[in-house]
Amino acid sequence: MLCPTKWLCVCINLYFNQIVELVYCSVAIVCMVDPDVDNLGSAYTNNSLLTRQNIPISCHKHTTQTTRSPGQVLNWPKETRGIFLGSFYWGYALTQIVSSIAVNYFGPKRFLALLIFMSSLATLLLPVISTWRSPFIILLRIIAGAAQGGLWPTIFRFWSTWAPASERTTLLSFQTAGLSMGTIVSLIIGGLFCTFSLYDAIPFIFRHGWAYFFYLLGGLGIIWSVVWLIFASDTPMTNKYIPPKEKEYIRACKAVEKIQDTDTKIPWSAMFRSQAVWCVILAMFFCDFGLYAIWAVVPEYMNEVLLFSIEENGFLSALPHIASFIVVMTTGRLADYLIEKKYLKRVNARKLFHGIGTLGPAVCLLFISFLDCERRYLAVMLLIIGVALSGFMMSGGDVVNISDFSGVHSGVVCGIGNTVSSIAGFGAPYLTSIITKDVRI
Repeated sequence: MLCPTKWLCVCINLYFNQIVELVYCSVAIVCMVDPDVDNLGSAYTNNSLLTRQNIPISCHKHTTQTTRSPGQVLNWPKETRGIFLGSFYWGYALTQIVSSIAVNYFGPKRFLALLIFMSSLATLLLPVISTWRSPFIILLRIIAGAAQGGLWPTIFRFWSTWAPASERTTLLSFQTAGLSMGTIVSLIIGGLFCTFSLYDAIPFIFRHGWAYFFYLLGGLGIIWSVVWLIFASDTPMTNKYIPPKEKEYIRACKAVEKIQDTDTKIPWSAMFRSQAVWCVILAMFFCDFGLYAIWAVVPEYMNEVLLFSIEENGFLSALPHIASFIVVMTTGRLADYLIEKKYLKRVNARKLFHGIGTLGPAVCLLFISFLDCERRYLAVMLLIIGVALSGFMMSGGDVVNISDFSGVHSGVVCGIGNTVSSIAGFGAPYLTSIITKDVRI
């Protein structure tokens, strides 16, 4: 297999940075916000509060006394936290379809660099305005979401001209592995960043421990956008940094597939009358609802229900995504192998992998709902299994299926699907915050 290794690595790096910016807020919210503002508290309070929360006596051994500096927390109620975590998706939904059209005019090279720069700048500024009123912080997250809303359509448009059909599942699954990589780093390193501060040494810049990671992510994203502009190209034929042999291989594959790099008119009518398009849109919505809820609330669930410390929280919250990373990296190639050897038709492979990646996590989450801190390690194990199984969906299910039937219009189809699924993005965290206002119920 001859694959565009350079651009695979670049795209993994892109999604790594994107998902870190997204998921880190779910970690940072644990140490950004005063847990006692609702008079419900987290696990890290005194025994009288534990009694009011009806936490089982056997779980008291898991609690510790922690002291938070008033300058290190924001007084946000539970509903505001849910709005903060979901606000990213308000902007994310607004730009999906617009971006999928715009990338056809501007090309993925420049458009992708612009999106990453805007998102990274918004991330960089978030700690600076963290002491302002919550609407300003939420507005900044909406801007970051609007910028990142164009990433999926742009990347799908990029792969429509770079990825041969025989390698598409493998390449897209490797790229999607960047999501898990970013989540892993976000949860593990982010939890550690919560526990220290240089406020006494540099009070005006490094006020909060969690702010360091936002500065780091924003800076890396800006650097990435510059590197991308220098080395990337809209098509393989116009790139100066890949070998002629690789160019010829991609050109020959595209000739066989009868796919051209030139822009074509978007068939809106046929698209919205397509059963396949609506099937993917519905699949994306229901799958993303569960994934977004997990990304947003698992750190708080680990903290408030399972009673893990912040340091333990970050590591244990990352374990499911480590498992997902391994699954995504292996099952993408497995799907291509089953199709190539004709063990399964392409459509049946997509159905099988999507079924495993959706039914498995659903069963695990159902069992988790009956567990509390007395069986917290069983809950963690089920989370690991559930999120790991979702990797089948990412590597060989609805995500890859978009490229199977939409070709150069895959960015548009992806944009429409992500617009609809973004409702789950801002709905899941807020709905969860309402349902779990009393963390013991």
